Order: sequence, then structure tokens, then C-alpha cells
Amino acid sequence: MFSSTGSKSNQQFAQYLPEVKKYLAELQHQDLWWTTVAMVGKINNENIDPQLLVSIVETQKEFQDLRDIMINELIGRYINQANSEVMLKAQAAIDILIRNLFERTADVGFLATDDDLVEFMASAEKTPEQKAFIHRRLQEYVAKYSVYDDVVLLTPSGEVAVKLDEANHSSQCHDPLIHETINSQADYVEIYRACELFPQKSAAHVFAKKMQANIGGQLRTVGLLCLSFNFEDEMKRIYQVLNQNQPDYVIMLLDKMGKSFSCNMPEKFSAGLQIQNPDSYQEPRMEGPCLQFATKTQGYQGYCGLPWYGLVRAPNQVVFSDKDYLDAIDLTIERESPLYLSELEETNLKVSTLLLIVILNGKILSLKRDVKSFLPVLDSFQNISIDIQEIFTRFIHHIHNILVKTIQDKIASSASLSIEVMDRNLYERANDCRWWALNSTFRKVLSKAVDGNKVSGEDTHELSRILAYINQLYTVYTNIILYDTHGKILAVSDKSQTKLIGTTMPNMSEVSQCLKLQDTQAYFVSEFKATPLYDDKHTYIYHAAVKDWQVSHKNVGGIALIFDSEPQFAAMLQETQPVYRTQAVNESTFSAFVDRQGHIISTTHASLKVGAQLSLPAKLLSAENGQINTVLWKGLQSTYLIGYKVSQGYREYKNGDGYTNDVIALVFTGV
Repeated sequence: MFSSTGSKSNQQFAQYLPEVKKYLAELQHQDLWWTTVAMVGKINNENIDPQLLVSIVETQKEFQDLRDIMINELIGRYINQANSEVMLKAQAAIDILIRNLFERTADVGFLATDDDLVEFMASAEKTPEQKAFIHRRLQEYVAKYSVYDDVVLLTPSGEVAVKLDEANHSSQCHDPLIHETINSQADYVEIYRACELFPQKSAAHVFAKKMQANIGGQLRTVGLLCLSFNFEDEMKRIYQVLNQNQPDYVIMLLDKMGKSFSCNMPEKFSAGLQIQNPDSYQEPRMEGPCLQFATKTQGYQGYCGLPWYGLVRAPNQVVFSDKDYLDAIDLTIERESPLYLSELEETNLKVSTLLLIVILNGKILSLKRDVKSFLPVLDSFQNISIDIQEIFTRFIHHIHNILVKTIQDKIASSASLSIEVMDRNLYERANDCRWWALNSTFRKVLSKAVDGNKVSGEDTHELSRILAYINQLYTVYTNIILYDTHGKILAVSDKSQTKLIGTTMPNMSEVSQCLKLQDTQAYFVSEFKATPLYDDKHTYIYHAAVKDWQVSHKNVGGIALIFDSEPQFAAMLQETQPVYRTQAVNESTFSAFVDRQGHIISTTHASLKVGAQLSLPAKLLSAENGQINTVLWKGLQSTYLIGYKVSQGYREYKNGDGYTNDVIALVFTGV
């Protein structure tokens, strides 16, 4: 951050800070008045010890030093506030995207091994009926994983076997992506560039993986799967979230050379803008009349994606303006608070004491030597002392207010980021359960079972094998369960839970809700509560109906995904929790997800338990979806500022898909 001392670097910002200019004018007026009174004192110094006048000048120097310290401290606090906001936005711009793209790496790995797709690509003759079936399968996939705008299956020679986007007229592809993917030993290939396979795009963001089949006892490459990520649409959504209530911040993505290729203001900043040395930013810098910061991703689960940077640029008049979208909180910082500026208070007290000593000594000398003409001078200094004390008291209170506003910005931004991460994560869970329910093997076996046939040991083994393979790729679940129309468990992904096979699902009302689902886009999520399927801990269970193989509107069972909520939610909160410079403030900070009644879903507070209820302000608990704000709260034997944001879903998740479950992200910082 910019130093909060060092007047030369800070004074350039004073022009954007009217409060600083006001205090500076007041203090300069007192300094000028001090000089004037001192001059009068020199004229009326007959029979006065010269050392007294020297003390007056020395004390004035102490006052001037304190004035400079205070002004620079105030400017420094404003700068810290601005820096914090710019850095948070830049980091979030790249990290939110990377979290999304991490999910895509699992998608391409799983879909490239889908039995139906592999069998289709391995067949020598691809009939129109087969193509139509695969096309429907891919349509179902994109209907759920709506982050993709196209899915293409290619032969090893580059011939397009199936594609979804009818506007894409590519039928044969010679793009280097094909050779790179076929010869790659990596789990997938990721590119963002112009690609012959997607000629309608100036740049395509593609995840590709070779498809392999066992032919004659040998593993052979039979094709390629290419998932086209709808990059532009996703970035619009990210920009919208990050610039909620703050439309004047410029947000960009830069490539490894520092050239911009995405921006929330394309009409002002076209692609190709060169940013010099984006990897050299340790803190925001002044770039003309703007504050600017660039950063790499922190990565997620070891995935860092392509070598990109998030960059934020904002005009100084914007970053230093009041954030009127957050409620003003008039808070007096008490001495015992970790925010209390005791050093400034002590320096202020030192100057006041020195001046008081000078005045008292002067009055004693004046009375001793009967120099009454000097008493009005001392009275004037006493008035100056009172005025300075009043200014500095207001000054320190104002700096405290800036600290409070900085915390408000941090906790509101962190709450916004954590609920955004949660909604995006659970969007994927809703997709997973619906897509896996369409697995052909699941449908065929459960269709036999509903007709009165027993599921054979061989079938149970095959179902469990597929579930285990899925769970191996998607590790956010502790178990994945298949059950029939009576709630009887047919297969599990967790080998240590095979004892569940043959037993009944513990909550039949959830089974009943699942079996009522009408179409393949529908899903059901349990309440967040303790369940024996998660060691009697609280979690969400995601259900989707398995459809009959022949009669698509008939349900023959369901799939249940046991979300590993404890570590997953804890990680979301920990990774988005704000970090302060002062250790005491960090120690007073914690985060939580709660429902509309204040019941804890997850928290970083060591003493609070999941399921416990916090007595939170009604204004917070009843806030509208998407609302972001801060509030003062007294609880847990302390006083906290709480930043909060109410979930608003992501894409179609919680937005017209039939699922309603409001969650509020909270970030607490003790004051």
C-alpha cells in the first residue's frame, strides 16, 4: 500500500479529498495565528525570560510536526481504503473466473469417457439414429451446464461427427488443437485463441480431451471432445457482480504479455491495450489520474488456468469518493477497541501538554515579574490550545470513521464474493445430479428393477463402479447413491458404505419429492439438516429422477448426491475472508453462511456450531436477494460490523428453476 507517512507521496491525493483540505485549512489558520501571537509576544517581552519565547517557538514546531503526521495519517487511511478496494476487485475478477474454469476441467474429463459418446465415436458406421441420439444427449448436457455454447465431437482426422451450434458450419478441422490433444499426456488441453473449429468466434475458449476405447484389447483414440466455454457471457456476469453499485471501475483481463482481451468497458478500452509489466504490481500504482492494479490468480485446487491477469483501473475521484451504497454507520471507537489510534492520541496529548506547560510557566513568570502586558498573549495561546485540541479530537474521530468505512468496504466485498462462490459452486451440484441421472446404464438397470426384476449382483457391481468413477472425478461428494421407486438403495459410490445397499433411504419424503419430478431439467434439494448419510452432520443432498429407458416421462428411481458441506463451505468462507494489517483486527474477524432465520450453515468461528441460531438484526435477515450492505451488531460479548449479501443465484440456478433457498453470507469484524 501507499505509505501513510511521507507527505510528498501523499499530498498529491489531497486535491481529491475535501475533508483533508478542510482540516489542513483549519490547522494552517491556527499555525498562522500562533505565529502572529508569538510576534506580538516578542514585542511585549520586557522582563520576560527569553527561554519562554524559545519554548513557544519549539512548541509550535511540535504542533507543525503533529499537523503533518495527522494530515498524512488521514490521507494514508483514504489511500489504504482505495487500495484495498482496487486490489480486492482485481483479485476477484481473475479468481472467480478460475474457479469456474476449474469445474470445466472435471467436465471435459468426465464427458470424454461417457459410455454413449465413446461407443458412438468408436463405431465404424454412424447411423442417423445414432447421431440423433448423441445430439439429444449433448443438448441435455448443455441445457444443464449452461456455461457452454457448443460441444463438438471430432474424429482423430478432424472430421466433425456431431456439433450442437447450427451456426457453426465447420465440418472438417485442421486446427493444431487436434494434433496437440491427441498427442497430449495431460488430462485435457485448454486454449483461448482463434480456432478453426469455431470460425464464428474471434477467440474461442476450448477444453479438449481425446476419447479412447478398448478395441481388440488395446486402448485406442477414437475421437476428440471439445467443449466451447461461453467466455464473453461469463465475463459479463462477473463484471456485473464486481461493479454492482460501482459502475465506474474499469476491469480487464490481460494475457501473459500484458495485452487486454476482455473489458467491462469495451467501448472505451478496446482489446489489445498494452499494460507494461503486469507481474510487477505489489500494490496499486498511480497511472495518470487513475489508480491501477494487476494480479495473477491465487489458483483453485492447484488449477491456475492460462497465464492471465486481472486488472482494475479507477479514476482517483471515484476511488476516493464516499461509497453511498453502504449505510453510514456513526460509531465511536472506544479506547479498548483494536481500531483505536492510541499513538495519535498520545502525540496529540504531548503537544497539548507542552503548550499548557508553556502557558502556565508564562503566567507564573508574568505574575512574579508583574508583566501584565504579556498575559493577553498567554490567553491567546490558551485559546489556540483549546481550538487545536478541538480540531485534533474531530480529526482523530474522522480517521476512526475512515477506518470504519474501510472495514465496511472490506466486509461487504468479502460477503459478496463468498456468496457468489457458493451460488456458483452449488449451481454445479444441481447440474451434476441431473446429468448423471441420465446415464444410460443407470436408466436401463433401474428400468428392469421397476418391472419387478431383481437387480443382479453383476448389475449392482456395475452401477457402483460407475458411481465410484464419477465420485473419483467429483470429490465434493462423500457418497453418490442410486435408489429405486421404493427408496431402496441399489448402489453407492463409497465402497466403505456398501452396507447401505438393500436398505431404505432414511428420508422417504425426499424420495417422494424426487419421484414427482416431471422432466430432466428438474431436481430436488433437501433442507440443510443433519442426516445419517453424512455421519449425522448437516448437509444438502441433491436428488434427480432417473427416467425409464423406454418411457421418458416415467420415473424408475433417483440419484442422491451427498454434498461434503463441512469442508467445502468452510473453504469458501476462509478463502474469501478479509485480511487486515493489524493482527488484533484479524483475530476479531470471522465469517458465516446463515439461512433467513439466522441458523448457521457454516462458520469460521471456532466456538459457533452448525445449526445454532444467531440473533441477527431483522433488517439483515429480511434483506432482498442480491442486497449488499453492512450493519452494526452487538453479540457474542462484543461489538461487530457485519458485512452481508443475500444469495441471488447464478444463471438459471435459483432463478426460475423451481428451487428457492436463500442464504446470507456474513463477515464479522470486531470494533
